[in-house]
Amino acid sequence: MTRAGGYRVAVDIGGTFTDAVAMAADGTVRSAKSLSIPGSQDTSVLEAVDRIGIGLDSVADFIHGTTTALNALLERSGARLAMVVTSGFRDVYEIGRASRPRMYDIHYHRPPMLLRRRDVYEVSGRVGADGETLVPLDEDALSTLAGRLAAKYDAVAVCFLHAYRFPAHEARAKELISAAAPGLAVVASHEVAPQWREYERFSTALVSAYVTPKISDYLGRLERRLAERGLPGPLHVMQSNGGVMSAQMGVRRAVQTLFSGPVGGTVGAVAIGGQLDAAQLICVDMGGTSFDVSLVVDGTADIDSELEIVGHPVLTPSVTMHSLGAGGGSIVYEELGGLRVGPQSAGANPGPACYGRGGQPTITDANLLLGRIPPDTRMGGTVALDRQAAHRALAEVGERLGLDAVQLATGAVAVADAAMADAIRELTVARGIDPRQFDLLAFGGAGPLHAASLAEELSIARVIVPVTPGALSAWGMLQADVRHDLVRAFFAVLADVPAAGVAAEFTELRGQARDLLAAENVSPDATVLHNAADLRYAGQEYTLTVPVPGRVDAAALATLAAAFHDAYLERYGHSNPSEAVELVNLRVAALGMRPRPAPRAIEPAPRPAPVQWLTTLFAGEYHDTAVYDRTGLGAGTVVEGPCVVLEEGCTTLVPPHWQATTTPHGHLLLERRP
Repeated sequence: MTRAGGYRVAVDIGGTFTDAVAMAADGTVRSAKSLSIPGSQDTSVLEAVDRIGIGLDSVADFIHGTTTALNALLERSGARLAMVVTSGFRDVYEIGRASRPRMYDIHYHRPPMLLRRRDVYEVSGRVGADGETLVPLDEDALSTLAGRLAAKYDAVAVCFLHAYRFPAHEARAKELISAAAPGLAVVASHEVAPQWREYERFSTALVSAYVTPKISDYLGRLERRLAERGLPGPLHVMQSNGGVMSAQMGVRRAVQTLFSGPVGGTVGAVAIGGQLDAAQLICVDMGGTSFDVSLVVDGTADIDSELEIVGHPVLTPSVTMHSLGAGGGSIVYEELGGLRVGPQSAGANPGPACYGRGGQPTITDANLLLGRIPPDTRMGGTVALDRQAAHRALAEVGERLGLDAVQLATGAVAVADAAMADAIRELTVARGIDPRQFDLLAFGGAGPLHAASLAEELSIARVIVPVTPGALSAWGMLQADVRHDLVRAFFAVLADVPAAGVAAEFTELRGQARDLLAAENVSPDATVLHNAADLRYAGQEYTLTVPVPGRVDAAALATLAAAFHDAYLERYGHSNPSEAVELVNLRVAALGMRPRPAPRAIEPAPRPAPVQWLTTLFAGEYHDTAVYDRTGLGAGTVVEGPCVVLEEGCTTLVPPHWQATTTPHGHLLLERRP
């Protein structure tokens, strides 16, 4: 799975910067940034690795987090897409669900579909819900259809009725289309979403097919360029579920790479929480373009079995995440007499106004003008800042609102902070979770600048700023294991189902899981399998996923029912133990454990002298603010606010009445002074 010795490298592409981290066998970490190049992400990856200063021939393991699939979906730049369905079910995808997300919004429009109705083709052949073949598959029609598809489309999704449980017709259809049209990307629904509910399964297959050509081209190109540079091993890709897989598997399961980049930070947060004995974390990643929120609950990343992206349900396990366009590069502007921030971003080029390239005013410009970023900072280690350009750009917008540049900067930061606090509430308070019981772990190039303000807004007592926060998502990828999630529909009343039947299904799933890990060169002694089940009360529509520990027998199933009642009570505030519980799906999470060196400790050191002083605006008052170089802070060092802790790629703001303490592993703990 990983060559002994050598560096392990991870690269994460953001909207503004591309981060690279290299970890040596002794745990030593090196990091670097490069500007992200739209349309040429592979070049950004290679430039970031070059800045680290190591040869690819010395790399034992290379992991990549890419936004290629997500961008293709968000920008509607994916494949020319067709769908092949069971005769009579052409309109399943177009009909969708009758639910209206915003019931009283008269301006609401359903997100556009990924294909038109005329791109959906019916094929004769029908399997019943019990697996009986009611109508034989028309293989001649399929072979003929394949030629027509190859002439018009880049990708095809094959979605047949009941294929989640009985996939023979779908598998045969894929085989015939692929043989007759080898240039087409063909995705069968049972391969990416073998679960009940036709619309959601069809939608998942379509999303996967839509992004497959893009991810295939990108990963193939990157893999070739890395090999040409001397990379001896395979390329691995981060998955939405917090695990990694080979690039070849990423092409086959493109839908699992949608959140390939953002989840690296959550995986890193799990590792840092273990070092600090902090099991409850709100993770906030504020980069140049977006603000992403995720949770670590009881020491584990919070994962959902279903997500929705731009109106499309996707049945794939993913770290639960809420995102909005509020990054350091978010543009500040006037609209209809009001102050607006984002979601548009200045990106890397031209970037914020302070980059001196004619860009528009952004949150980075506001922080610079308010004295929260030292003016001699080089963003990403390369870009010099122009404070006067920031002032001019902010003043121009402020004039339209009757505000001077400083007033506008103050308002812009307040607007961004309010939006980010609301995003945190969306993932916590709206789900019955009290954010006051969590620590706030802030990372990304801009996250630690705003972390204390968010903590005050949400009454969170402690903020954690990890080592190298600007590249935590890349570092987190090095903490991830190989992971594959398998699911199988299994409908039964829990109290009535024979334990032997459930055990047999799990045995088969676990066998498939071991085969997948073996294909990734995971040794048996590094293989860990976790069972779980999707359960619901009889008569309900949706489920909760509950772990199935130990041996699957009658006692385990009885324990499973009790665990479901407890989970239901925790999620919804009530439960009904007298109600029958139904099994819906069985799940196996297959982990290939990867070796990790022990975290390196830092030595104690006296508090250094400030490297400079700033005049910073806090709550309408100017304060003299010390600036400390983070590399000079030893274990146990305490610095009191107001101050700024500066490092390459990130700035941490410690407001008045707060203090920051360095932990033995180099993390910063921000707390209110006693």
